[in-house]
Amino acid sequence: MPRRSRRQASARASNRLRDYYSGVTPGVGRRRHDSEDSTYSGGDGDLHKPTARNTGRFAVVNPDKRKQNNIIKHLEKPVIPPEKDEQLKVTKIDFQAETNRTAHHTDEFEKQGLIVRRGQAFNISLQTNRPYSQGKDKVILEFRIGRYPKPTKGTLIKVTLGTEQLKTSSWGAKVTKNSGNTVGVSVMSPADAIIGKFDFYVQTEHEGTKFRTPKDEKNTVIILFNPWCSDDQVYLNDKTKLEEYVLNETGFIYIGNTRRIRGRPWNFGQFDDPVLDASLYLLDRARMAYRGRWDPINVTRVLSAQINSLDDNGVLVGNWSGDYDDGVEPWVWNGSVKILEQFYKTKESVQYGQCWVFSGVTTSVLRCLGIPTRSVTNFGSAHDTDANLTVDYHFDSNDDPIEDLNNDSIWNFHVWNECWMARPDLPAGYGGWQAFDSTPQETSEGQYCCGPASLMAIKNGHVYYGYDTKFIFAEVNADRIYWKVPSDDEEWEQIRVERYSVGKYISTKAVGCDDREDITHLYKHFEGSELERVAVREAVEHGARPGTYVDQSVPEDVTFTIDTDDDVDIGEDFSVRVKLTNKSKQERYVTMYLTAQAMYYTGVSLGKFWKQRYDVRLTPNGDGEVEGRIDADLYVPRLVDQGGIKFFLMGHVRETKQTFAGQHDFRLGVPDLILQVSDKDKVINIGQEVHVNVTFKNPINTTLTKAGFNFEGPGLTADDKVIPHNYTKPKETATAVVKLKPKKKGKRKLMVSFTSKQLTQVCGECVLEIV
Repeated sequence: MPRRSRRQASARASNRLRDYYSGVTPGVGRRRHDSEDSTYSGGDGDLHKPTARNTGRFAVVNPDKRKQNNIIKHLEKPVIPPEKDEQLKVTKIDFQAETNRTAHHTDEFEKQGLIVRRGQAFNISLQTNRPYSQGKDKVILEFRIGRYPKPTKGTLIKVTLGTEQLKTSSWGAKVTKNSGNTVGVSVMSPADAIIGKFDFYVQTEHEGTKFRTPKDEKNTVIILFNPWCSDDQVYLNDKTKLEEYVLNETGFIYIGNTRRIRGRPWNFGQFDDPVLDASLYLLDRARMAYRGRWDPINVTRVLSAQINSLDDNGVLVGNWSGDYDDGVEPWVWNGSVKILEQFYKTKESVQYGQCWVFSGVTTSVLRCLGIPTRSVTNFGSAHDTDANLTVDYHFDSNDDPIEDLNNDSIWNFHVWNECWMARPDLPAGYGGWQAFDSTPQETSEGQYCCGPASLMAIKNGHVYYGYDTKFIFAEVNADRIYWKVPSDDEEWEQIRVERYSVGKYISTKAVGCDDREDITHLYKHFEGSELERVAVREAVEHGARPGTYVDQSVPEDVTFTIDTDDDVDIGEDFSVRVKLTNKSKQERYVTMYLTAQAMYYTGVSLGKFWKQRYDVRLTPNGDGEVEGRIDADLYVPRLVDQGGIKFFLMGHVRETKQTFAGQHDFRLGVPDLILQVSDKDKVINIGQEVHVNVTFKNPINTTLTKAGFNFEGPGLTADDKVIPHNYTKPKETATAVVKLKPKKKGKRKLMVSFTSKQLTQVCGECVLEIV
């Protein structure tokens, strides 16, 4: 090779090595390789240049991959100096995983390796070829994350071993033991460190020579959020709440309606494999910038989009159609683990989910990453499609609902999430619980995500604070307005305004027990109070139609209530009643139409199946009541997933021309599964096969087909978690034996559901004590 060529080759090699240690990507122009930091909303503006390939939402740098990969392979080889007796070499790294994981509250993870929380020191031990000399040897710990780590992005961290006191504000490492050929080291990551999986290397320097450990898949450190650290943005200063909102692997998600609230057991399983890998993968597939992964606000917002499949083919496909033949019915799921396992394995969206499933998976992912999170249910939840903070119902001249105009809806219940964090982006006082929602309803900044929104901002109507505070405010505090739409071109008549029927019994599992906790007071002031009305006016003034909030309700001298029998189970006949009160001193003649419709829990009607007319004479200051009887044989064939029925009432007072309207949500109960551990398994050991007997009695006069038992639980394994059951005749008892093996000690909860084509939402649970 000519001398000039040799000099040029040597210079190129030196440049590559210099670029490597300075964080510049080898083989790529120094101003062109930010692809690992493409942000979720489209990346930095300077990425859009001729050297980048634009793929729509993200700009992706497309360098010469073969050349680049060869350089990377070369640089991942260990730096081994010429043999010298005085050179310090690291022969083994002991991450002391068991001790560190216990101290960092990560010992429940099934995933092996070192998993720690930021802002808290962890200890490692280095085995060397000779004793370490602090005066002569320099030891550098190197943490790398991402394909092309850079110091300027916080993705390449080099920490020099020293003796200074460690602080939660910065990376640091100090010697804790120096005995023979063993060096004990305490390492601190800052309380705002990037979360994720870091590759770990050790480099030593001695009199101008260097040694660097080789790349090893076992030498990795996973860093998570730390709600136990007072300097972390997710800090929660309550031990019992940390046990519940970070460490508890099971819980309840509440479903039903305002009259019949039911807790559905759910296996969050945040410590089971592969939940941690799947959670970190979601951030990668979102192409979330590593420099943004320190911030729980950004992480929460990104994950609220990644849990649903719209926009980005995320974890779950939502389906409210009633047709689930090409997937799994939403009510079959008992927990998040199987969903995340399937998604991580196939890299394809899982079919299907509805709001409680989206929320359950979201709770699993955020608890896994260390953010205190809970699932929250809002009963009577408004879905305002036109951002006017009202839910509008329209009726024709025959008093029938006009479905084409009724785009707004009131869901029997809707489940979202709350996470705990400080909000330095908002004024003081808006930290704490933040509401966010992974169920795809409306877009936010062009994507199907929602939140996080401060509960304090929602409660006070401060809808101008991000994120999506206005939408969540409407869900808990919108007014219902009933309209009469004439067949001609006359003006619409406002029949009635209901102010206090939205946002009821907002519920979550209580801390430390299986009770339901009502947290409505965190979302709204007391209904009807001056503070509550001030919050509504404040919100509307910053909404889509400011200045239009006017109370248009008219005095009523005939009032009504709709009521049904209590605690009616599916398969039983029941009654519906309308009670009327005449507040005037004259007689009143009332004509009413009462209709019943089978409903999805989202407020979407399947059509009317029962209608009655009533003519009532009310004496002065008198009361009246009418009653209708609904037979099981009439309603059972029309029910869908949640067993919901909605009654609509339209009435007219002949003397005053008063018109009134109302509605009543009714949900039928289903029996619970009965779970019992077999007598021979009263004492359960790890690895021992356990038999749990499950029984269920069919309550309806119809044979149940395409049935099966589904089960799961944290720390419990089984060869097959689905037990088929071909059919169950009317009033017949179905049985199954669940066989499983525990993997962990302590109390473990088993959750089982029974589903069929005709009957769903049948669940049960039991606690197993593993010794």
